[in-house]
Amino acid sequence: MVVKNPRLSPKLSEDAIAALAPKQFEPVKTLARRLRPVMARLGVRMKHTPALEAAARIQGQSSWHEAPAVFRAPPRTFGAVPGSPFPRARGDCAVEKPEVAEVLDRSTSLFERHCDVIGDDWAAALQLRLEVQTSLDVNPRFLCAQCFTPVYLVSRHDAKKLFFRHTLEDGRCAAVTRGHLSQDEINARKYNGVKESWLHIEMKRWIVECLRADGRFTDIAVEERWTGEVTGAWRKPDVRAVFNGIPIAFEVQLSTTYLNVIAQRREFYRQEGGLLFWVFSQFSMDARRLTQDDVFYNNNRNAFVLTSETRDRSVRQKRFMLECVWAEPTADDGVEALQREAVPFDSLTLDPATQRAYHFDFDGQRSRLIQQAWRDIQRRRAALRERFDAFYLAYMPKRSFDDRAWQALYRDITVEGLQFPHHPGYLPTTLLKALYSAKYGRVFGWSFPNFIQVAHHMVPGNRGHLHYFRRALQAYNRADLMRREDHSGKWAAKVLEYKAAIKAGDPTYAPDTEYDDLVELLFPEVMAATL
Repeated sequence: MVVKNPRLSPKLSEDAIAALAPKQFEPVKTLARRLRPVMARLGVRMKHTPALEAAARIQGQSSWHEAPAVFRAPPRTFGAVPGSPFPRARGDCAVEKPEVAEVLDRSTSLFERHCDVIGDDWAAALQLRLEVQTSLDVNPRFLCAQCFTPVYLVSRHDAKKLFFRHTLEDGRCAAVTRGHLSQDEINARKYNGVKESWLHIEMKRWIVECLRADGRFTDIAVEERWTGEVTGAWRKPDVRAVFNGIPIAFEVQLSTTYLNVIAQRREFYRQEGGLLFWVFSQFSMDARRLTQDDVFYNNNRNAFVLTSETRDRSVRQKRFMLECVWAEPTADDGVEALQREAVPFDSLTLDPATQRAYHFDFDGQRSRLIQQAWRDIQRRRAALRERFDAFYLAYMPKRSFDDRAWQALYRDITVEGLQFPHHPGYLPTTLLKALYSAKYGRVFGWSFPNFIQVAHHMVPGNRGHLHYFRRALQAYNRADLMRREDHSGKWAAKVLEYKAAIKAGDPTYAPDTEYDDLVELLFPEVMAATL
């Protein structure tokens, strides 16, 4: 039957929703595209408009036309399109209603929502903020989607929320992202008022005292011009010196914003083979300014503080000492409370190439924890795979099973966060038999005379799972076997036919991804294969 009205029976609706497994923030249009082939498998041919209405109601909207725009469809290419590096975000770190709500990513030529680009991880957002600022003058990555003016990320002063701002505000765009003061004027007001304050002068003097007491620092100079050998550009760091052959620019950090100053200086010293080293007068463990976070998160989550106590200790021990504040990752992808300890400068890792100096290698430790967690997951899943294989091989002939063994297997698999049927009778038998047949290179679970019959059974009988079977043929190198057994050439003809149908967007070949978790667990090499 063909459905012209989206009102379906309760039983049919329940079956459709169970098969769809809709995601909380899935756009209605995307859900509607998935709904039509699901309904077709349930014996209902649903047209486009009824599918939109049904999908809207599934997502809690009264109708397609009354659904808010953000729920209707992914705006142009928003992350759902292959090639986008940005997943859908909740907007935890983004201003809710910005002037520039959409940007063009020049690295992918895709339009992206501002909140997806900014993401929900504050540390990652600040790292992106510095990356955007660094490339702004030479090769800006993001453009305003309305006027194609380069944009960069700035923060609200009263909350940890970022938004995009035009580099040029000349009235050409409906989005107005700045007030009357230019960025240079804002920087000057905030920076110059602090530059020659008493504390700033005092801290420069302390740094020099520490460097001279250490004895391993050479060419110590205060406010001396550093001229680039290639570009001729110059900077005047608070204090400069050479340590173990590395030219180091020490800058006292007291002001509140000016990320562009940080980015420009980092890039200058990187090109010159030097290292920019920020020194704070204080660093709060809780209520930090954005500038401190900009330095902290882009310096492997390490910050350095010079106080009168560390100055005295440096002079007394003839070894430059700094108070280091750092973060350590946890095995569950979290972060422990900040650590604070006095450390010697000579024990730090100095990396001019990345413009980082750190006591604790946060990124390295997090990478090691992630790798260990991945190895643990693979080890547990390999054991579960062996248990399932043994269970299923015993279950298939007579469809009888040990309920206690099944319940234990079900519990251990779902603990891994995987979707898994609560009864073996709900397992996708045809799919599993096809994949086991491909894995073993022989017919499994059927009485077919040869392997090619398994393929003919999948098309047209199980088109929604054809993508799994095609990956399995590739993963287990069954191309030669298929060619040897395709005496009539019928399979080769079918391949041409279904490839053309898939390319044309035939909904009957739409991939059914309901069993991704199951296939990932039992046949990881299949999910790793690409078509």
